Amino acid sequence: MGDTIAIEKLRSSIILNNKGELLFPKTEFGKKSEARNRLLVDLLARTNFMEKAGTGIKRVTNACTKNGNKVSFDFSDSFWVTIESNITEKVVEKVAEKVVEKVVENLSENQKKIIELVGRDKYITASEIAREIGISHRKVQENMAKLKEVGSLKRIGSAKGGHWQLIDKD
Repeated sequence: MGDTIAIEKLRSSIILNNKGELLFPKTEFGKKSEARNRLLVDLLARTNFMEKAGTGIKRVTNACTKNGNKVSFDFSDSFWVTIESNITEKVVEKVAEKVVEKVVENLSENQKKIIELVGRDKYITASEIAREIGISHRKVQENMAKLKEVGSLKRIGSAKGGHWQLIDKD
């Protein structure tokens, strides 16, 4: 008691953490429910805030699957739930495809690869791009400068804390 639930929002996921171990074997997870605080469970069961006890894991898993999100559960000294979103990736991929389609005749192969990589991860660094493509850091910077010049790529924020934005000219 007195422990807090930690919720962390990342780029494409939400992680929830609740201190305390499972009260039953891991093999029973999702099939069995054991209340840590019976008084609280009894009180919530009398309200609209709680459905049938023991159905939460299945309902969370089903809702995530229905929405195309991946959910995972982990146990250690804490209970962890990670929900990964695919929505932002799909939107960014579509924008990347549009940008590449519109300026494809004017872009080099390396510039197309840079657009594709930024489309997958707007926080990607020039060093990571250089490793992925197999060119020097300097060449990546030159290519990104060209992409900014033609209006296909924009830097949002600082060099260290910012991110890349693909520009869809429609």
